[in-house]
Amino acid sequence: MADFTEATTVKYVEPGSYDVDIDGTWSVGDVPNGGYLLALILRAVISESPHPHPVSTSAHFVAPPSRGRARIRVDLLRAGRTTATLRATVIQEGISRVEALITTATLDRNADVEWAGPAPEPVAPVDECIPAVVDLPDGTHVGLLEHVDLRLDPQTLGWFSGRPAGQLSMRGHVRLADGTQPDPLVLALAVDSLPPTVFGLGRLGWAPTVELSVTTRSLPAPGWLTVHLRGRLVRDGWFDEEAEVYDADGSLVAQSRQLARVRVT
Repeated sequence: MADFTEATTVKYVEPGSYDVDIDGTWSVGDVPNGGYLLALILRAVISESPHPHPVSTSAHFVAPPSRGRARIRVDLLRAGRTTATLRATVIQEGISRVEALITTATLDRNADVEWAGPAPEPVAPVDECIPAVVDLPDGTHVGLLEHVDLRLDPQTLGWFSGRPAGQLSMRGHVRLADGTQPDPLVLALAVDSLPPTVFGLGRLGWAPTVELSVTTRSLPAPGWLTVHLRGRLVRDGWFDEEAEVYDADGSLVAQSRQLARVRVT
């Protein structure tokens, strides 16, 4: 299996154009994971940007991509002294699959924290959490979990044994199985690596992401990432999900928000 660096390799074709090979093993069912696709996009964007770190990324999943060859087109919209804005499009078989806007800058991990809000509900320690398995109760194979070491808080795992908690909440710890240490690209993967919060309502299966926005707050320390997911509303086949990601030092390093579909029952 390809490690993270290999699976997110981009090949320069010409200015603003990169060929990629979407690795189908970083998927949920037959569909590549949204966070993995964002990491691929960001690898191309950083190659074109005058600044090294993506600080704000907003992606719309226009059509489901599939494994195999694709092209990422990157356009530099504006470059300033401290930030740059770029647009990226994943094109496969002549069809736009993902459209993203990204702002880049330079992050300083040693910058002082001027103010921080209250910490979220604690997550059980790693050794008390349950390792995620690659096959869901409904038979869906999550190939992503062959690459991601995911440990789920037992308090949010009742859905797996048919006893859902009845709330939009999921918590756990994440690291890459190949030993790759976290960076902004890994953070993009981490925000979308836990089971969807609607599993907490017993709504397993199909939950495709329509829009995913990621804010990178700091460069993460080496080690485990801790992820908190919360949602506010399920209605008319839609649900929302907010993530906060903390590094091994307890620093808030990423936030995200996504809108996704859920099967209407």
